[in-house]
Amino acid sequence: MMSALAALYPDHLATLTTAYDHVLANHALDALIISAGSAALKNRFDDQYRPLATTPAFAHWLPLPEPDAVLVARAGRRPLLIRVVSDDYWETPPACESDHFWSGFEVIEVRTATDAAAHLPGGRVAVIASDALPFTAPGPVNPPEVVAAIHAVRTRKTPYEVGCLLEATRRAMRGHRTAAARFADDAPGELALHLAYLSASGQDDAETPYKNIVARGTHAAVLHHVHYAKLAPPAGPDSLLVDAGASCLGYGSDITRTWVRGDGAAATLFAALVAGVERLQQELCGAIAPGLEYEALHDRSHLLLGELLVELGVGRGTADELVARGVTRALFPHGLGHSLGIQVHDVGMRLRPPRANNPFLRNTSVIEAGQVFTIEPGCYFIDGLLAPLRGDQRAALLDWTTVDALRPFGGVRIEDDVVVTAGGMRNLTREVWGEA
Repeated sequence: MMSALAALYPDHLATLTTAYDHVLANHALDALIISAGSAALKNRFDDQYRPLATTPAFAHWLPLPEPDAVLVARAGRRPLLIRVVSDDYWETPPACESDHFWSGFEVIEVRTATDAAAHLPGGRVAVIASDALPFTAPGPVNPPEVVAAIHAVRTRKTPYEVGCLLEATRRAMRGHRTAAARFADDAPGELALHLAYLSASGQDDAETPYKNIVARGTHAAVLHHVHYAKLAPPAGPDSLLVDAGASCLGYGSDITRTWVRGDGAAATLFAALVAGVERLQQELCGAIAPGLEYEALHDRSHLLLGELLVELGVGRGTADELVARGVTRALFPHGLGHSLGIQVHDVGMRLRPPRANNPFLRNTSVIEAGQVFTIEPGCYFIDGLLAPLRGDQRAALLDWTTVDALRPFGGVRIEDDVVVTAGGMRNLTREVWGEA
């Protein structure tokens, strides 16, 4: 795997070099200085540090998880990498997952972060940093127009980046399969399922691209449930929603699956809801094509959900009415998906605000080849969002006996990671599932 990614990396580096040369020229700059970031104290009264959260623009160039490193992009020249190398018997230096990138950079090693300043270029420069710098910035820090330009570079992934995302997907899928098997077997508490996921995917908690969401039963109605129950709920029909990914060379996958166990009419109905969301999710993936607005795909997801609610007897009336009167948005309150890459919620694809009825939509771009994003429709039974429907004239649009039967299962979400191609899309998640 690493040899294949190493073979793709020189073209990735060449693509970035050319793109940054354009950014420098368009903004009349001689160089861009990108800080890797510094290790942060857990709090000001502690002497322990959090794992480094590398500045995304730095990680876009190379997978070096070292605090206080600096990258300098210079027009027409090899990029410069300044490393801080010192003896430290308190901490093990962070290890690189691969060494394929070193030859692409001019490397200078210094003993302290402040020593790096002596090697920074003069002239017209700008600095990109995610936290405080250990030296005086020789130019403006995070000028918005420059930040927007380098964010735009990240919206279309190179083959190397797609390869990293594919391997991150393989690692995550091992975790998902293990969590599903444990849930079907002895259904332990959420913490045990989370730990089983980490072990199977080969990463510790700090290495995951985001905090795993592992939710059983009603917790699946909490969209970002990360405070795991240590004990299993009482025996009986139950659900499990796992929204979790894995990392590879700085790139993170993002996959969600939902399962149900147990017998009875309610469990059978919830299983049908899971299958229905799976079906509509695949229909949405199949509709992806360059030139389509992502928000239009999001709107289509609500119509498909409305049809599913009517089909299952959850909704009364027509699908169009359930959408028009806000019922589907109470059951599916988040956006259909988001850009994916170095950051799980990657940048550059929310180019305009979404419409007022789509406040949480993170992607408002026109779909283009090379983009990578998630497709993750859901349906949840969230008391705070259901209460207004129960209390106004829209109450007749839901079968509340059926809703109350489904509430103990929390909700369902199905999420895949897709790459847009000239002819449609490549579904990395399903591809890996097929390999298994």
